[in-house]
Amino acid sequence: MHYPIGSDMLFHWLDNTAQLSQRVCVVLIAAHVSIRIDWLRQALRGDSHLWRNRLVCSAFFGIFAMIGTHSGFLLDVHQLGKHIAWPAELSDALKHSQAVIGFRDLMVLAAGVTAGPWIGFGAGVAAGGERYLLGGFAGEASAAATVLQGVWAGLAVRFWPVLARRLRGAAFIALVGTLMQKAVLLALVSPYADALALVVETALPVAVVNTFGLLLFLFVMQDLERDRLANQARQAELRALNAQIEPHFMNNTLNTIKALIRRDPDAAAQYVVKLARFLDDTRTNTGANSISLQQEITQVERYLDFQRLRFPEAFQFQRNISPQLLPCQLPPRCLQTLAENALLHGMQGQNRPLKIDIIGVDHGETLTLRVSDTGCGIAAPRLKELGSRPVESAAGNGSGLYQLKRSLKLAFPRQSNLAINSWPGHGTEVILTIPKRTATW
Repeated sequence: MHYPIGSDMLFHWLDNTAQLSQRVCVVLIAAHVSIRIDWLRQALRGDSHLWRNRLVCSAFFGIFAMIGTHSGFLLDVHQLGKHIAWPAELSDALKHSQAVIGFRDLMVLAAGVTAGPWIGFGAGVAAGGERYLLGGFAGEASAAATVLQGVWAGLAVRFWPVLARRLRGAAFIALVGTLMQKAVLLALVSPYADALALVVETALPVAVVNTFGLLLFLFVMQDLERDRLANQARQAELRALNAQIEPHFMNNTLNTIKALIRRDPDAAAQYVVKLARFLDDTRTNTGANSISLQQEITQVERYLDFQRLRFPEAFQFQRNISPQLLPCQLPPRCLQTLAENALLHGMQGQNRPLKIDIIGVDHGETLTLRVSDTGCGIAAPRLKELGSRPVESAAGNGSGLYQLKRSLKLAFPRQSNLAINSWPGHGTEVILTIPKRTATW
């Protein structure tokens, strides 16, 4: 049996470490891309007590751990220092004197650190079982050590959670896990001389790869966490924008109902009930990131009903929206904001009834909502500024369109468009284009 000694041994360790490190980087990049898949990200950040999440996470880490096995290389304990090409078929059993040096254990450690002992156990069973089937003189010991490392990492983070939040803690978990694996090899593999030769050959490269690989993977997961926090902040801002009601609406509506009480108490009572429903739905919608087009249209019609109470003959409203678009989702108050603007600005100086039309058109992957009025129109200099910032005017500060544009950018960063066309003295048209989605977000 030949052992590389002195500088030859050090060179051989460094060569093994460099080769494994290159392959680890490639696999971690693939893992980084994979965890951005919505359903996988939800499972990784979801309730770890749900069996569905446990199975998804165990399968994810187990598959990448198997890739870690087959991204390594073979060693023959009787020909140390020489790498052997993998068999042509991955199902081919290893020879009795052969073993695998890879980074299977890295991904199992990552499973335990990231998702807890059950996920570490599940990934360890999957990857360890596959390693057992490959055979070789260390097959059984390697399989058992893989399961043990997954459970160890999960328990370490459960009982000492600070370990996963510090680089030294993660490094400690990886190094102890590596020592466990080598101890299992020395305890279970025979003859002992072969086990010792394998441990000497692989200890340093595996320890380095496990340690730095686990740190890199935690950086990947921190990137996922940053995305989650950014998404939560985006949704909170979106809800804050949705919560804003046209400032004078409540005061004007209540004053109108108060005046109606003297003329028609029954009608006033009905409008009080309508107002309660309107405000209740507004409160409910404020807590949502999206509502259906049907819900939004219902709110718009209620809003216009209150305004019609104040201005009985001042405007007319029509809608023409395909029924198949009604389940589609959009940020709350999109259309209501446009209807508010049409009334607030369009009726200025008008001596004829204002006409407001809402038209919805299906374009396949997108839908277009067109809100038009026959009002006084918007002057060209002001038109250029609308939506980009609040614009002061006699009728208001122009914040409605600005807030709407921000809401759309938060909900659909690169997939929405708000276009405004206006003809002074003839009317204004606002065209809203968004992706056609029926699932809430």
